[in-house]
Amino acid sequence: MIFEPIKRQTKTVGFTFVEAIFTIAVIGIMSSLALTAISNGSRDANRIVARQQQAVIQEALNSWVMSQSRVGSTAQVRSLANIQASYNALTTTEARFNLLVPNPSSPDPNQKEGYLDQTTADHFFAYKETSERLHSAALKGAKQYLVLSNWASGSFPMVEMVAQP
Repeated sequence: MIFEPIKRQTKTVGFTFVEAIFTIAVIGIMSSLALTAISNGSRDANRIVARQQQAVIQEALNSWVMSQSRVGSTAQVRSLANIQASYNALTTTEARFNLLVPNPSSPDPNQKEGYLDQTTADHFFAYKETSERLHSAALKGAKQYLVLSNWASGSFPMVEMVAQP
């Protein structure tokens, strides 16, 4: 009788090195996709808020134009060309934005109350960098800014949103 050695069958438990590397690579790819989706979500939210802020300032600017058609509380009417000339005489975005901000010392009731609420105006002033660009938290997050450019003939003044370089 010849004795054969007993072969042990060993069962390995766990991952092989190749399986572990493959698993780590898949987890890395999935986490980078999730991080990109989260990053794009916050930028999209900032863009939505920035568009809303642009619309609010545009509405305030339109209200300013409409209120300027009357001279004080008199029945005297100012022409649109006259209003346009006084708007374009202000050369910076900041100066034009200040037309919309409440001015308690003004005798004009519209200017006293303003066309924007003070909180909104203060938010834009808090993020001021230059006199040519309006910034807010949302605009910075969206990498954009607002500009109140010259009022072209045959239209109303426009609030333009510009992407930062």
